Amino acid sequence: MRPVSQEKRELIIAAKKRGEKESEIALWLDVSVRSVATLWKLYRDSGDVSQKGYKGRRSRLGAMDIERITHGVERCPDMTLNELIENLSLPIRKSQLSRLLIRLGFSLKKRHSIHQTSLGRMSSRSERGGADY
Repeated sequence: MRPVSQEKRELIIAAKKRGEKESEIALWLDVSVRSVATLWKLYRDSGDVSQKGYKGRRSRLGAMDIERITHGVERCPDMTLNELIENLSLPIRKSQLSRLLIRLGFSLKKRHSIHQTSLGRMSSRSERGGADY
């Protein structure tokens, strides 16, 4: 659900003051009937329908933690996310650390544990003793 713009909020209140039905307003402004009802109730209770900033959840990491993470990655760039969390005793999940590192400008490393195939000619299954498909 996307937030209703301030302009639409004002139009909703003006229309409700004129006595228009919520369903007609919702159809006219392309918003849900529930949004119209919620905004009208908010206006009646507080007299204000301005958008409030989204606060969100405060991060568990402070500036010192982020600095420790940055130094840890710069000091040992081949450390995995799990190793970073364990070595730095971070109170976050692996996915959160991954998003934080991307925001800090670190790129994802490629997996080097996957073996490359040889550049030579590949043998068929029959040459290795298997069935040829």
